[in-house]
Amino acid sequence: MNYFVSENIFTFNSGTEHGQAKRTKLFNEHGQGAIYVTRNYNRFLHRDVAAVDLDMSQVLNMYDYFQGVTNVTRKEQALRLLDQIPLAEYHIVGHGPNYSTINHAGREMAKITVMPATVGLVNEIIYYDAAGNTTVRENFDWRGFKSSVDYFNPDGSLAVQQFLNLAGTPVLEIIHMDVNGTRYPTMWKLLNFQGRNIRFDSQDALFTFFLSDLANQNPGSNFISDRRSLDRVVADIAGTTNKYAYLHDIHTPDVAHPQRGKLYDAYRVVLEERAMDFKAIFTPTAEQARDLKLRFPKATFKAAPDTYVDNAILAQPLTGLTERVRHRIAYVGRLSPEKRPEDAIKVLAKVRTVVPDATLELIGYAANTEIRSNLDRLAQELGVTDQVIFTAYGDYGRVNAVLNTAQVLVQTSLGEGFGMNLVEAFAHGVPVVTYDINYGAKKLVTDGSDGYVVPSGSVNQMAQRVIALFNDEAMWLAASTAAYTKARQYNGDAMYTAWQAVL
Repeated sequence: MNYFVSENIFTFNSGTEHGQAKRTKLFNEHGQGAIYVTRNYNRFLHRDVAAVDLDMSQVLNMYDYFQGVTNVTRKEQALRLLDQIPLAEYHIVGHGPNYSTINHAGREMAKITVMPATVGLVNEIIYYDAAGNTTVRENFDWRGFKSSVDYFNPDGSLAVQQFLNLAGTPVLEIIHMDVNGTRYPTMWKLLNFQGRNIRFDSQDALFTFFLSDLANQNPGSNFISDRRSLDRVVADIAGTTNKYAYLHDIHTPDVAHPQRGKLYDAYRVVLEERAMDFKAIFTPTAEQARDLKLRFPKATFKAAPDTYVDNAILAQPLTGLTERVRHRIAYVGRLSPEKRPEDAIKVLAKVRTVVPDATLELIGYAANTEIRSNLDRLAQELGVTDQVIFTAYGDYGRVNAVLNTAQVLVQTSLGEGFGMNLVEAFAHGVPVVTYDINYGAKKLVTDGSDGYVVPSGSVNQMAQRVIALFNDEAMWLAASTAAYTKARQYNGDAMYTAWQAVL
């Protein structure tokens, strides 16, 4: 078995989660068992897996495992049909679509909140004492059962969290205590696990125990750390030497000096402290593996694919120019400083001086509200507010829809470990104009064929290349065809073969 280890599947996922999910799907499609393993408690995990194109047969969560609920199917739990509330004595009073209250003898005893994006399904039940202080909160899983219970101190601080099996029996608890005036979780305790109680001083210690249990159950399995926050955990797994790490991104902010630039702090464990505990450290490109080998000669580095193109995408007919939004530029990626999305807006403003009907669609979530406000302000200053379209982060279907309508994709990052968005663009026949950055740009884009590579930070040259593609239909068609041909190199069979070569 192959276990790909991460924190969570989030509502808003980064390229790390998408890359890990693609690898999970790829291995399973080729008959080699793979599981996307998550650490964090997540009541909505069984809803969120669809966003990364997986199902729960390919995902295993630590809390689900200890609670014994990994294979529970969804059964909607309406708040007015809760067995635990004797309606002959207690009354449920509606207060709009988002919550109801439980009243008894004229007093409000509790509040029931509604599961997000549902109608009348239970999310939480919050109980109060006579003074109105929160005493207990019961948390319901997306699948419709009570999953955990939180107990509060009189001052409103969290005291104990208990995680339940389907019978409602606590199987795991977390104790919270004050440390130097701040409340922290200080002890994780498995209750009656294989006949004994076992205490841990951190969630990561519990996670190491969990992964070691998987290793003992399935000898010879591979474990790949996909999140830098979990490198120490994977390095500490007992019962196996098949421990690997995958670096999805660049390792230093000093993109001009990858062999000597200061490491991102998150990379210190895997590259400096624990590198020898991993059988190999994988990178998306041979160039990054080479740079790291020169810097850390005792460690083993190998290049392995970070994505692949689905056969279903490759089987689709190529979308022609007449079927696209005329002169539409696309940007696909997180809206954050290292991605420089502001450059995409600057490119649009310059393109519109020659191609007046050009538009830009940015799909991705903003790292914070300030970034989004700054982008809005920049668009207004440049007079392109109405021509900049912000499309909410979504699943692969939404990304595919954006790429099926775009005429050109721009990449403006300071650096990338690879460039999953470029491969996705190629798969839809979208030429790419990218900055010349480490590591994926030159490897992926053949300058003058399926797109263009321009000097990093050169908004003017990027705009000129976009204008050329917009104003010459023959050039665009040739680039689009070349892009689609390039995408076929990243088909599932080829990428799976590459993985087998490095494992």
